[in-house]
Amino acid sequence: MQSESIHRQIALVSYGTQCLRGKLALDDWYRHGIFFNARLLFRQLGDNALLADDFTWWLGILKQSGAVRLSLHLLAEFGIARPAVIEYGDYAVVAHFPDRHQIWAVGVEHPAWFDHPLVADVPGIPVFPNATSWGGEIDSYWCVEERAGQLEVPETNWKALANSIAADLDISIPSSLAPPGPIYLPPEPPASWAKFALFPSGSVTVLAHGMLASLYQEQSRFANDTHFKNDSSYYQGLDAEGAAKVDDWGRRLDGWVVEVEMRCANEARQRASGDDGIPLPLPPGAAQPAARSAAGKHAKAQQNAQAPAYADPVTPPGRKWFRRIVFVVVLAVVCLLLLAVAHIVAAWPWLSVVLGLPFAIYAVYVKE
Repeated sequence: MQSESIHRQIALVSYGTQCLRGKLALDDWYRHGIFFNARLLFRQLGDNALLADDFTWWLGILKQSGAVRLSLHLLAEFGIARPAVIEYGDYAVVAHFPDRHQIWAVGVEHPAWFDHPLVADVPGIPVFPNATSWGGEIDSYWCVEERAGQLEVPETNWKALANSIAADLDISIPSSLAPPGPIYLPPEPPASWAKFALFPSGSVTVLAHGMLASLYQEQSRFANDTHFKNDSSYYQGLDAEGAAKVDDWGRRLDGWVVEVEMRCANEARQRASGDDGIPLPLPPGAAQPAARSAAGKHAKAQQNAQAPAYADPVTPPGRKWFRRIVFVVVLAVVCLLLLAVAHIVAAWPWLSVVLGLPFAIYAVYVKE
């Protein structure tokens, strides 16, 4: 269900935005292991000109041209038909400038000779052997349109989004079974210097990493349960109505994955170094949630998915005071407990050995 191409787009957009804003040098992250064994080509749609054959060159020219950030969207969001030269081109990367934005359709190039009249149309049988199967994947970025004005990109209330997903799918988000910490793809790159989080990690994106890891885990479990060769799965014993409900749940899951992936790519408030610093500015204006549509067709078995409607809510101002009052009450209770313990230790000094023993064990043995 997951596509390495969309993972490369997430990394390119999230780290690329930090680079364009001067928060992260290109030399500090272009070795990201997610780009290994893949090429990214950038073309002009009109004359098929190859503008850049590497994302570093593309980003460098964008930065010198005044680009301020990148964002990831569904191509259908812009009312632009997928170019005939692209297969599996559901996504678009937008390059933002102060006064305009460029829309780059992303997909796999479709060789024109695949439709050559001399090639027999025999489904499932390759006409010629594929000599490029070991050559690595190629993502093609085609500049399909440039529009005037700014494109608004929504900020995400991650806690509210997690609650919406949990309520719709009836699962825990984030899941306690998901690997803790940031998502690393590939998990074990060929070299330690190539190990980067899929998108920048830090306090702003802790929940985002946990959500995406949980959804990926749910996708893997769902694919295993519904696989036709898994004879021991509960899915094989369901009637038509029961199977339809499970399939619908899977489609909603895929829709939420697409939604979260795009929002992770577009999260621009987090420094890539892990140093939170001051939140980075976004284009002005109130933004609407990204359009929700089919999951990427890069994996041909993936079906169209529609995520339920979600809008980022505004936290009521009264809740801030409630949290402050709770903090004061908890602090008072902790202080009283410390005073009580101090009186007990003063009366029976030997209890200090019992209280200090766990800290000594942790300091000497656990850290070793």
